Amino acid sequence: MEFTELEKQLSTAMEEFEIIDCHEHLGPEKKRIESTVDVFTLFSHYTRGDLLVAGMSETDYQAIHNQSIPLERRWEFFKPYWEQIRWGSYARAALLAAKKFYGFEDINDQTYQSLSEAIQAANKPGLYERVLRDACKIRTALTQCGSTELGTPLLTPVMPLAYDMETWEALAHPGFEPMALIRSLDDYLDAIQRYVLRVKDEGAVGLKMLSNPYESPNREQAINAFERLRSATESRLPVPNPLRDYIVDEIITFATKQHLVIAVHTGYWGDFRMLDPLHMIPILQRHPETRFDIYHLGYPWMREALMLGKGFPNVWLNLCWTHVISQRFVVLALDEAIDLIPMNKLLAFGGDYGLPVEKVYGHLVMAREDIAKVLAKRIKEKQMTETQALELARKWFWDNPRALYRLNI
Repeated sequence: MEFTELEKQLSTAMEEFEIIDCHEHLGPEKKRIESTVDVFTLFSHYTRGDLLVAGMSETDYQAIHNQSIPLERRWEFFKPYWEQIRWGSYARAALLAAKKFYGFEDINDQTYQSLSEAIQAANKPGLYERVLRDACKIRTALTQCGSTELGTPLLTPVMPLAYDMETWEALAHPGFEPMALIRSLDDYLDAIQRYVLRVKDEGAVGLKMLSNPYESPNREQAINAFERLRSATESRLPVPNPLRDYIVDEIITFATKQHLVIAVHTGYWGDFRMLDPLHMIPILQRHPETRFDIYHLGYPWMREALMLGKGFPNVWLNLCWTHVISQRFVVLALDEAIDLIPMNKLLAFGGDYGLPVEKVYGHLVMAREDIAKVLAKRIKEKQMTETQALELARKWFWDNPRALYRLNI
């Protein structure tokens, strides 16, 4: 994208902001620095999807991360597909990270070996501090790695809301409390309430669910479904099912009493027809006191997600992941959001990465660019001043996530 001087000024000013990263999958730093890393670490996580769509086989994708195969051979597997995906937003975050942290302008035949060596040399304690705090000015990142044992205030946990409820084995030995004695539906609910209280005590500020289709909760139908599994009358419940619908609704009610936010994955992923943000409307209506953080602006259902923010006081809209799905989408969506949504209901950024922490920086650069473009347009149209525009950006990057998640930072 081409940038005007005003857009550059706004983006540069935003570099000075301390921010709250509203969604990651980063685990403890120890997990990363104990991993064997190289150039292909920058192509883990979301770029996997683009590589497979470009034609790479799953076997070859796994091979490029197999350290027992010589790096040169793995590069040969990768190179043809890299040329197909390098212009996408996913890949741009990797290129930005390679330049910022390792000094490489491109990832190609001439650089991949030296870049691998540089990534390996930097993979040591303090990596998160250098990337998240020093380069990104992130005060804390809300992360979902399935654990509250994170070892640093740079990470704040958000935990799963629900686990597998389709088989008796999953119910009898739930992932959140495997040793629980589960004989009835109420035993399961008691166990999950203990889990919610435990993770909150350990620092969790929210629970995450999916915007799947949900039916109205019905306790009698839920008990019936539970007993069918317990008695082996049925080996697996379909999805959706009345047991899941009832339990999820009960968890939301209990989590709300604990002042936890309910984060909701919406839109793009797998069979994204099952993740339409509009599936949430009955739940939003049943739980008016719950704070719902609607992830990814519902992409590709941007306007549907915007209408949730327009019509429901208990909804916040989160631009996490979206800047690396499509920058042009975000520019259009955010510009329209300013027309529609109260400005205290927007969250600017979440990198949404796991192992490749460096790409958080790349994604953040792209987020600043997108926001600068939108705000510069408003300034040019004399709808706001530059000072007002930067006040809005600061609200999206800091004030709003801090207030939504009641962060004491």
